[in-house]
Amino acid sequence: MKQIRYDSRVSMVLVFASLLLCLMCLMLIMWFKTGEEASVGIFSLAVTLIGTMFIAIELKNSQNVTCSDMLIDLNNYFHDSDRLMKVYEALEENAVHPDDTERIWRDVKGVEVAQYCTFFENLYLLYRHHIAEIEDLDDLFGYRFFIFMNNPYIQENYILPTSSSYVQIFELYTAWLEYREKIFNSETGCGRRIPGYEYHFPVDYLKRKLYMYDISTCEVAAPQTYTCKGEAFTVRPLKFEDMSAVVRLQDEVVRALPDSSLFFPLMRDELLESMHLDILEGVFASAGRLVAFDLLVKCRPGDRNLASSIKSDPADTMTFDVVAVDPAWRGYGFHRMFINRAIGAMPTAKAARILATVAPDNRHSQDNFTACGFRIVDTQTKYGGLLRNILAYTPA
Repeated sequence: MKQIRYDSRVSMVLVFASLLLCLMCLMLIMWFKTGEEASVGIFSLAVTLIGTMFIAIELKNSQNVTCSDMLIDLNNYFHDSDRLMKVYEALEENAVHPDDTERIWRDVKGVEVAQYCTFFENLYLLYRHHIAEIEDLDDLFGYRFFIFMNNPYIQENYILPTSSSYVQIFELYTAWLEYREKIFNSETGCGRRIPGYEYHFPVDYLKRKLYMYDISTCEVAAPQTYTCKGEAFTVRPLKFEDMSAVVRLQDEVVRALPDSSLFFPLMRDELLESMHLDILEGVFASAGRLVAFDLLVKCRPGDRNLASSIKSDPADTMTFDVVAVDPAWRGYGFHRMFINRAIGAMPTAKAARILATVAPDNRHSQDNFTACGFRIVDTQTKYGGLLRNILAYTPA
């Protein structure tokens, strides 16, 4: 950091010295042409200009020193704060023991997490007002920032539920992520890795500013009770804090399948996008365990809407993207229940049709769709080479 600033200062001095030399030459020329009075005027102008330039250098140098002192003070404040260190210690322990999340965060209060976040909002102000660059912040605070932002518990319980309140944090994250990826060489492995990268916010998510969408459309439906075979279930919209449960359920579905190609699970970035924009509902058993969920992509453009596959209008087409049922809870009619709820949501969503894909060998799933009024309209290769029937439902 010091070397960069020193070199910059030397370069400025050389430029100013060259400018002074040019002005002196001009003064000599004017002296020969117009006399002493004009040369004195030019000399005075040159002295004033050079003096102003050197004052600017000193002010710049003073600003650099102030920035360095400020970062050191902030670093000391971080280590002296019991609340910040409590969150930081929980983050580090959670990174080592991801399966022990509930115990690790049990005694950490929301106000302590909020203070940790506020600390980095202050760093963003330094960056936004050009007092400090990302490379200045990275040495001291990079690890502590990414381990916080890329922690799934923090994301799902604090940042995402009210994400539009964290605009400054996301702006800082965007700049910091770009800087880290720029200095990291994937071929040689040299550079600073991003802690918790598997949970990072995707570039597309940041570029589209999806974090500005606080209320996902899945909140239009109120929780309802569903009873089957003497078992009582609760059907409700999925929230950000349910993301880990959704990922767990998908993993269990894939492990139980004789052929993993029958089910194409959601990627985390797709789930994150749909939590903001689409309709997700889950079925919870009496013990609070997620046993089934579905995802409807709303009438919006994008490659996740199947409208482009049959050349229909995405503005009035919903896509039945995923249905997942816990292998231990099959036979309770969850799939058909989700299909019927999707059909019931069409008027509110202003949808003229619902599209879905099913593997040709998945007879059970296909029978559920056809029993509810869907029909096969095409067979295509989807999801990186998997054969899928495309089914469509249109109201009679």
